[in-house]
Amino acid sequence: QNEQRRHGLYCDITLAFGGAGTAREYRAHRSVLAAATEYFTPLFSGGFAESRSGRVELQKWSSEGGPDPETVEAVVSFMYTGTIRVSPGNVHEVLEMADRFLLTRLKDFCAEFLKKKLNLSNCVAVHSLAHMYSLNQLALKAQDMIRRNFHKVIQDEEFYTLPFHLVRDWLSDSEITVDSEEILFETVLKWVQKNPEERERYFEDLFKLLRLSQMKPTYLTRHVKSEQLVSSSEACVKLVSEAVESHALRSENLQSGNLQHSACPAALLPRSGQNMDVIMVIGGVSEGGDYLSECVGYFIDEDRWVNLPHIHNHLDGHAVAVTESYVYVAGSMEPGFAKTMERYNPNRNIWEQVSNLITRKHSFGLTEVKGNLYSIGGHGNFSPGFKDVAIYNPKQDKWLNLESAPKILRDVKAVSVEDRFVYVAARTPVDSDSEDGLRAVITRYDAETRQWQDVESLPLIDNYCSFQMSVANTNFYHTASCCPKSYPIDNEEAKGKISGRASDEILESLPPEVLSIEGAAICYYKEDVFIIGGWKNSDDIDKQYRKEAYRYCAERKRWMLLPPMPQPRCRATACHVKIPFRCLQGTQRYPMPQNLMWQKDRIRQMQERQMQEMHRHSLTLRRMPRSQIEC
Repeated sequence: QNEQRRHGLYCDITLAFGGAGTAREYRAHRSVLAAATEYFTPLFSGGFAESRSGRVELQKWSSEGGPDPETVEAVVSFMYTGTIRVSPGNVHEVLEMADRFLLTRLKDFCAEFLKKKLNLSNCVAVHSLAHMYSLNQLALKAQDMIRRNFHKVIQDEEFYTLPFHLVRDWLSDSEITVDSEEILFETVLKWVQKNPEERERYFEDLFKLLRLSQMKPTYLTRHVKSEQLVSSSEACVKLVSEAVESHALRSENLQSGNLQHSACPAALLPRSGQNMDVIMVIGGVSEGGDYLSECVGYFIDEDRWVNLPHIHNHLDGHAVAVTESYVYVAGSMEPGFAKTMERYNPNRNIWEQVSNLITRKHSFGLTEVKGNLYSIGGHGNFSPGFKDVAIYNPKQDKWLNLESAPKILRDVKAVSVEDRFVYVAARTPVDSDSEDGLRAVITRYDAETRQWQDVESLPLIDNYCSFQMSVANTNFYHTASCCPKSYPIDNEEAKGKISGRASDEILESLPPEVLSIEGAAICYYKEDVFIIGGWKNSDDIDKQYRKEAYRYCAERKRWMLLPPMPQPRCRATACHVKIPFRCLQGTQRYPMPQNLMWQKDRIRQMQERQMQEMHRHSLTLRRMPRSQIEC
């Protein structure tokens, strides 16, 4: 019958799509349309004009000229055959027609298609479509993606086409992931400025949804208060004044030690989804040589330590790298975990398994260049070291070996510039009559040409590089882990900052005993430098594991002692990461992963069996002399 329709045979109804004078006509059969959908049944069987005229006028579509002719043909054909080809280009119009003609199966198919195609670039549009056509499951999925990536979504122009009620709904949502309330204020301004004549009347309503107390006092007074849309509204000015007063009160409470989040009203707290700055400490070894799967974080704004989810591996001598969305850790001195790699997803506050390294190793470099991870050098338990260079593609979840470095590189530290050049500070074996068989080297790797070149030092770009170079010849530095850092400057500028004479100014206020520590974790936050944990380098048989943490404050140009970690640890790694506030509130408790729990149980059982064997052996030894005497 579809072929008959295409050739106009035996057709008894005309479907006219579009406005008056511009309608496109399609011939069809009443019986087929009525069987396909309940939309046409009353039109053809009741007292409607369409039943007598044999013509159905289909007007008022989302596009002025009506749906695309190819889409109309595809949907009409679907009512005959039950098959259709949907694409990103036509799914909106297919969905609109499916909704209009009550084609439930086709509507559900479009929803599933959009679910599979959902991504950051289309989630706002898909969410709007889902609401428009009451696709609840699709709306929830798109809503979750927008909520978890709101800080990225507002960078897309699509967001600024949303109507007031949807913008209001998003700003009312405590779970949206944002980096700061300041950015939300600028988002509101941008949305209003896209159509000021129509949108200025909504500004006050949107402004009331901002958590002004979470904005910096200087930003409130210099930027918010002086904004014309704010100053012209008595209600907005009052809200700003109250926020400034709350900052003053909070400062007084902080000085008196009386600040408690639990007593704060919700409006004074960060949004649950607000990204907070945290120094994350991963893995390592504690007193007694126990491996630590527990991860902890130093919550910078609140000057306290928080618990974070356990990692699934025993990590010691591992490498860390931070990308836009994840924290990657790989390798270990513990043989059973020496090839493993995991990544922490701050958005979901979980560790995720990814592909293993190609080689078992520890003390290597891990850094990001152009969205890929590079593994450089390292050390094996039964190897003098590695020249290996491998690249990991996160989209494919695959490692690939590249051409090796010209020399063994151990205890690798790395910084990168121009998203291309990787500067590596490491140690390489030399003749045995050297101090300890290793000498320090600094070299540069070009990720495009895959060429190596020795250089005099890391480029002294900021405090982080300067600190590393000022301690470059110490055992403190050689045994420490350093989080890699990327700099958005070109290589020519970086080469101009290479110098063999690093200033010791950054060390002036650092307690001298800190440089006698080994196995510390070093990382950065903006221009600040952190030193965390380690063990005290002494002649004692038992190492003194440390829980101290130090921070170099660039603003004050001095080192500060932070609150101690919950437990001592050495040979951990540390890095700066943004974690939603909901994951940091209160006292979080996380279970040990099952694989480590089983391993711990097996070790305990083995120890118990060994103790029983020793006990039986001891009894036998005690009985033997007695039996000899009796004989």
